[in-house]
Amino acid sequence: MKKLTTLVLAAGLVVSAFAGSASAGEFKPVLQFAEEFTYGDAGTNDQLENFDAATRIRFGFDYVASEDLSATILFQYGGYHWGTFEPNNDGRANLKMRLAYIDWTLPSTDVKVRMGRQAVVAPSYAFGSPVLDSRADAISINGNVNENISLGLAWMRADRNTRDYADYGFDTTFDTTDALMLNAEFAYDGFKVAPWAVYAHKQHDAESGIAQFANIDGKQADADLYIIGASAELNMFDPFVFAVDALYNNIKYHNMAPLAEDSYDAFYVAAKASYKLSNGVASLGGWYSTGNDWENNDNGFVVLDGGFSASSVLFGGNIVGADDYTNVLGSDSPFGTWGVIAEYAGFSFLENLSHTARVLYIEGTNENQPNAYNPGFGDSIELTEDDSAIEIDFDTTYQIYKNLSATLQLGYVFFDQSNLAPLAEEQDDIFRSALTFVYKF
Repeated sequence: MKKLTTLVLAAGLVVSAFAGSASAGEFKPVLQFAEEFTYGDAGTNDQLENFDAATRIRFGFDYVASEDLSATILFQYGGYHWGTFEPNNDGRANLKMRLAYIDWTLPSTDVKVRMGRQAVVAPSYAFGSPVLDSRADAISINGNVNENISLGLAWMRADRNTRDYADYGFDTTFDTTDALMLNAEFAYDGFKVAPWAVYAHKQHDAESGIAQFANIDGKQADADLYIIGASAELNMFDPFVFAVDALYNNIKYHNMAPLAEDSYDAFYVAAKASYKLSNGVASLGGWYSTGNDWENNDNGFVVLDGGFSASSVLFGGNIVGADDYTNVLGSDSPFGTWGVIAEYAGFSFLENLSHTARVLYIEGTNENQPNAYNPGFGDSIELTEDDSAIEIDFDTTYQIYKNLSATLQLGYVFFDQSNLAPLAEEQDDIFRSALTFVYKF
């Protein structure tokens, strides 16, 4: 807490300094408090308190020198559990730099350059990108070819992991994962299409950061990965809107042991149709992704850091996320499953009060195999073709003041797991409720 107090005081001095020289540019402070109170029952999980409280604070500023030059800094404290006086002791960083970048325009052009820690997002029009929707240290360049076509190019240092040979008399070196993303958007009256591609090279020991190689993370080998994808949205029949996302990826490991599997591939496709009513938006959609082939351990999905958010319990639609009622399927990923979802979002009967209701059905696409362990809760269940789940959510948001809102999320998940090992225990149903207050300045 002393570190946070010191940093807030330092930020105040920076604010004062910039405010005193307002003629040099425009200073825009940013402050957000989120206080979340959760109650849930995950059944087989006996390590979580049924009731929990957490805080997340984000603060920083934008400094705009001109329309061609600006800087952004945003810090985050938490989310941390109440009663934890050293929040990083519970496995969560108590203070981190969330964003830190400069924006500038190439002279005599409309090309925008962003350098530093920034948001990096692969295009998605359906449920959010399952592979890349995060922050990374990067350089990105974006510009318009004409009024209909835009292009983007980004280089990311996704991971820098120490390989320490000091005990052997060698100097310390670093293994890295570098990624290159190219994306475009073709937007015309009635439809838009966004193709994109990512190439990344992983050195021997690099694995963490945003470069989390799903299911095969941690292999001690160099690797190349390729992801190609495209998203499309058709809105010429407004108020009907149709969206499609698709991607394919391949991982190729080098210098593996003889006969070891060294190449993995996978694909994912999602679609959603929505209709805008006078009181809310109704939508129906679904997705399919390949799963594990247990005989060959074949699942080639790469999750750099996804943002798939189809629901509030299984797929990461919660606000602060300091509780662990959302990690049943691991990293909020749709991979290894198929599902359908019906949702009615943003309907309201009273001023400043809105609701969202959804029903989600999913099944596994991983090859049938009896689970050889008791999954418990929090051990990241991989649903097989014999497993399914139904999630029902109801979320309510009340805008208390212009800058203060309260959201109540209620969710229940019914599990149906078959073909379990003799001593394995089926995952119990999950109930989760969360009341979150968000103040934005």
